[in-house]
Amino acid sequence: MKLGSEILYLSRDNIGALSIGMSDVISLLDESFLEKAKGNVDALPKIELHPKRDDNFINAMLCSFPKFKAAGLKWISAYPGNREKGLPYISGLIILNDQETGFPMAIMEAGILTAIRTGAVTGLSAKYLARSNSEIAAILGCGVQARTQLEAVLAVCPDIKTVKAYDINQEALTRFAQEMEQQFKVIVEHALNPQKAVEGSDIIITAGPILANPEPVIESSWLKEGCFGAPIDYDSYWRKSSFEAAERIYVDDVPQFETHRKMGYFSSVPTVYGDLTDLVSGKKSARLNDSERIIAINLGLSLEDIAVAALVCEHAERKGLGQLLSI
Repeated sequence: MKLGSEILYLSRDNIGALSIGMSDVISLLDESFLEKAKGNVDALPKIELHPKRDDNFINAMLCSFPKFKAAGLKWISAYPGNREKGLPYISGLIILNDQETGFPMAIMEAGILTAIRTGAVTGLSAKYLARSNSEIAAILGCGVQARTQLEAVLAVCPDIKTVKAYDINQEALTRFAQEMEQQFKVIVEHALNPQKAVEGSDIIITAGPILANPEPVIESSWLKEGCFGAPIDYDSYWRKSSFEAAERIYVDDVPQFETHRKMGYFSSVPTVYGDLTDLVSGKKSARLNDSERIIAINLGLSLEDIAVAALVCEHAERKGLGQLLSI
């Protein structure tokens, strides 16, 4: 690639063909948040647009990451109604720029990368906050995100043998169960309702659509002692009582979380204890004992996307994948 005259384009298939391991991505993000703790990353809170004034949104996420010699932007949308049109819920692009010259060096499809890094962030949180001997995981919402979420928690909690899955769409649930049993050799139980999935589970992941006016269902009484919760759909599934039942709540980035609280999200969430930068740097404590209920609310931070995009770009260039476009 000739910087300044060419740019590398990577499609969804190109990125999928790289087969980047989830454990490698989790380690990369561990390293990346440590860089942030040292003040070496400029990761801005996401800018959120609601073009149709409803649950659809488009985010701009910007980050400068000197360690990877890259700066970048992820332009990502989430439109729940797309599923009825046969289109993905999540779509978008990532643009990477050379840190030294400012020239764009890569454009890549953002949907698959978002799924990978979102799973990896949950995996990183679980590494510090879940019980290492966790055996049962609950997955509520069986779409694209659910698959990488399960892959990530299995990477850090290998004792998980049973997954209790729930989705309002029975076809999606059946497809998820078949794929995950074949890929990860776990038993996937079909939960009749959210309560059946959550009760008795060591790890609880909710992966439904993000809603501006949710009707959450998870009650505090459903939460097993010592469980770890990961609501990647903001506060769409978790009631106020369930958040209050946690001994501690973490996020991936406190300033970004507080920005979203001002936007109207998370009104039922108590004071946050710390974020991933605090965890990986040792500034704040991780799990203290096996009885703590802990929740990690990761909204998705730009450094996660740009770190993984830089890794993807490096691997693609090494393997000769993608298409060179003239600028």
